[in-house]
Amino acid sequence: MKVLFIFIILLFLTFLSFGQDKKISFQHLLENTKDPKIKLTFLDSLISITLEENDYEAYVTHIEKYIALSKSLKKYNEVAKKAMEVSYPLYTFLNDPKKAISIIDDALQYEANIKDSYLLGGLYLKRGGAYFNSNLNLAVADYTTALKNFTEKDTIYIADAYLFRGQAFSGMGKFVDASEDFKKAYDLYKQKKDVEYMINAREGEIIMFSKNGFQEKAIKQRKILLQELYDNKLYQYVSGQHFNLSLDFKKIGRSDLRKTELENALKYVDSSDYIIQNEVFIHSGFSEMYSNEKKLLKAAYHLKIAEEKFNTISEDNYSKLALLFARISFFKEAKEYHKALENAIETQNILTEIGLEEEQIKNNLNLSEVYLLLGDSKKAFTFYKAYAESKDSLFEQSKTNALVYYQTLYETERKEKELIEKQGEIVILEQNNASIKKQYLFGGVALTMGFLVLFLFKNQRDLRMKKMLNEKYTQDLLQAQEEERKRVSKDLHDGIGQSLLLIKNKIVLQKDEATKTMVENAIEEVRSISRALHPFQLQEMGITKAIQNILRQFDETTDLFISAEIESIDNLLQIHQEVNVYRIVQESLNNVLKHAKASAIKVTVKKRPTSIVLVIQDNGIGFDFSERYNDFNSLGLKTLKERTRFLNGTMKINSQTQKGTKLEFIIPFNHEK
Repeated sequence: MKVLFIFIILLFLTFLSFGQDKKISFQHLLENTKDPKIKLTFLDSLISITLEENDYEAYVTHIEKYIALSKSLKKYNEVAKKAMEVSYPLYTFLNDPKKAISIIDDALQYEANIKDSYLLGGLYLKRGGAYFNSNLNLAVADYTTALKNFTEKDTIYIADAYLFRGQAFSGMGKFVDASEDFKKAYDLYKQKKDVEYMINAREGEIIMFSKNGFQEKAIKQRKILLQELYDNKLYQYVSGQHFNLSLDFKKIGRSDLRKTELENALKYVDSSDYIIQNEVFIHSGFSEMYSNEKKLLKAAYHLKIAEEKFNTISEDNYSKLALLFARISFFKEAKEYHKALENAIETQNILTEIGLEEEQIKNNLNLSEVYLLLGDSKKAFTFYKAYAESKDSLFEQSKTNALVYYQTLYETERKEKELIEKQGEIVILEQNNASIKKQYLFGGVALTMGFLVLFLFKNQRDLRMKKMLNEKYTQDLLQAQEEERKRVSKDLHDGIGQSLLLIKNKIVLQKDEATKTMVENAIEEVRSISRALHPFQLQEMGITKAIQNILRQFDETTDLFISAEIESIDNLLQIHQEVNVYRIVQESLNNVLKHAKASAIKVTVKKRPTSIVLVIQDNGIGFDFSERYNDFNSLGLKTLKERTRFLNGTMKINSQTQKGTKLEFIIPFNHEK
């Protein structure tokens, strides 16, 4: 067994040494390996590679093989993990929720063999997500079962289940239930300091206000939410929220404000996670708005863009509905009534499948108007009757839900008020029984507090001043160190390096090959030391190429497997800032090499609208951050922290013992540089 494993590893290294594609190498090794446990390892590598390449079809194929092999080895936890991993790409990117449900159903056959609460709850949570766009009742049932399976250690996943179930309840018109779930989710996310998902929970409540007819409140809350997104630099959500605000203004008939919000949505669309889908929604919104204003040229222009964008993505019901409603409005105004009818019928079929009540009411009115324009008054009356009945029913339901919602708020406030009043009565009674004693006590406490506040103020001021001086000293030290490195590097290169070159030229004339080789090695060593002391390639090639160059050097001179995803960040920072970014990469890599005992590193450099995101992740032994940072002998992390502070940036560390380390640096830059 060991001999076979060593043979496979040697074969793998042989393939890599010839520079062949990693995926082909792993595939070849997989086909030539009989040991099922080793097959799992190579399959796992192929899964990671195909996911990084966004090759979702190959990704699903490899996961299915992994699951089948895990089942044969009775590794049921692995079956559950991979079933959970594959579900989201299936129903999101490949638009195949049925397959996601089928794979999870298969994994749930082994539910009795799975003891991990995270996996048990997670399977139902993922299946609920797969049901979300087709059957909200089944989605709610799965989210509820997930909550029953999770335990206290799964707090963040419990919050997810409440959030998703709240969204499902909201889609079903059960606003009171939705409100309760959104509040529970918000409190749990707040406990975990998960800002992004706290915002998602807030978004759910806003939708609830909007659907109950409280548009002004929904608009006010949406504006607060948008400000939070800007404050937290969560630009990936800004476009979607401006689009949602445009829908709120549409409901109150403010087309001028709706247009402004659609323009804002388009302005930030490139920062969103789903750019093309958002573009379909935004341009469909523009087209529908202009059609209603009888501006058909503008409506046609935006409709064409929406259709072109839609044709480039995997079809999903929600973006298609936005496009269909835009087509119906356009064809009605263009007097192409048969085309309007075709699109309205297609809309009806989708709405029947996924069940969105407000959109169903809107489409019944569309069908009634189109049939009337086509001269079929009987069908026009049928759909108008359905529209009127549904609208009245929804209005009554909204009123009932609103009444229950506000009654709940009233009862809560009343109980809180009663509690405060009773507490006040107790305080007054105690004061009457011991007023003199309290006067002396309060006098003594006030005097003590006065001295304490004065002492704390002075102490805090001294600490703040000391901290500022320490930070300035550290930054000055780093700057001086960099200048000294630059000077020594230049002296080595221009002094010793040039002298060695002259010696080499004389030796060449004497044809002494052995001495020539020794001198060449010395020259290369001097150059290597010079490059390490100061990255002159920054001025020659720019920061992006300099980072790529240092990664190449590490790849060539160490046993580490290095992968990178680097966007250009040239001309975003000043030269002294670029030096610090380069040093952060260099020192992080050296730390991994010295301490992590890792076999692989991934380096990612991304450009955001106002910042650069640098991520260095390894698969090493990890560490306890508080222990390592407080260790005086461990200067690596402290130096990285100081360099990040020098750049006015943020450094995040995610590391656990035996689970690897992820360093993330967020470095702001000035657009006007």
